[in-house]
Amino acid sequence: MPNWLYAYFRDTIEPMIKKKDGRNLVQPPAFTDAKSHAPSSFWIYPPEPTLVLRRQKFDPTILYLPRVFLWLPHFFVKTLNCPKCRKPLEKNGALRPRRITDVDDTFYIVSWAYYCRQSCRAYFHGWSKPLLESLPAYLRLAFPATLSRMTGLSRNVMSLLRVGNQHKMGPSGVRALLYETHTLRFNVRLNQYGEAIFELVQGHQLPESDGAQSSLHSYIQETYLPYGNFGDPQRNAGHVPSEHYLAEMMNKAIEEEEAEANQHTACLALDQISIDDSHKVRTLQEFDTPAIKNSHR
Repeated sequence: MPNWLYAYFRDTIEPMIKKKDGRNLVQPPAFTDAKSHAPSSFWIYPPEPTLVLRRQKFDPTILYLPRVFLWLPHFFVKTLNCPKCRKPLEKNGALRPRRITDVDDTFYIVSWAYYCRQSCRAYFHGWSKPLLESLPAYLRLAFPATLSRMTGLSRNVMSLLRVGNQHKMGPSGVRALLYETHTLRFNVRLNQYGEAIFELVQGHQLPESDGAQSSLHSYIQETYLPYGNFGDPQRNAGHVPSEHYLAEMMNKAIEEEEAEANQHTACLALDQISIDDSHKVRTLQEFDTPAIKNSHR
């Protein structure tokens, strides 16, 4: 994680989730400040690049800022109970932000750790599967990602993996698509940054005098930070998951949904299942033959 991103979480995000009214934590302003032009949301959005550049703030780190998803389920239930013993959980400190890959950018999930002090002494991360499954369905479905051990993929990327698998575009094709969309977004912002500086430079041009040729450096009043490269770890820190990682996440999703898939298959009519030769379904007439009957006695 680059230094500017550490500073962003320390100076902007941490005060939001740790703000107190007396001894009690209060909800972040994004949850409660509902306005017609800015409705309440789990999301903290970065500034719009065009508006930043219009004010002549040529700091690339402002344009690098990611979206942040505040996952604080204790504000949305009367009592956040332990999934094991059903006793109330206590907050146990903020977790390190979790990086999530989306279709054309990266966002971060910020949450708390929880501790069952009264009974089983179990710890839970705010995004842990047992805790998520204990929440009301409408709240659980708002969680935007499928997590691995260290990072994760957004629901949109998981949908791309499923659709790509159905249409014979495997993890390699999905990775190529993600690389194109991520770098396209980076290049658009790079172009905005360069064009805004060029427009400012044009406004500072000095008239030529005594026939001397002016150069670019003669009328630039200040220097501007370079925008950097897509994958520069201390600047944009762009990242696209590997083909192997995408394949593992796809397999994980299939394994988690195995019971539902089996139930769906069991509810299908025999003539629909028999279209797929891998099921090798026998018709009722074939099942009535003596050989089949004897084999099932």
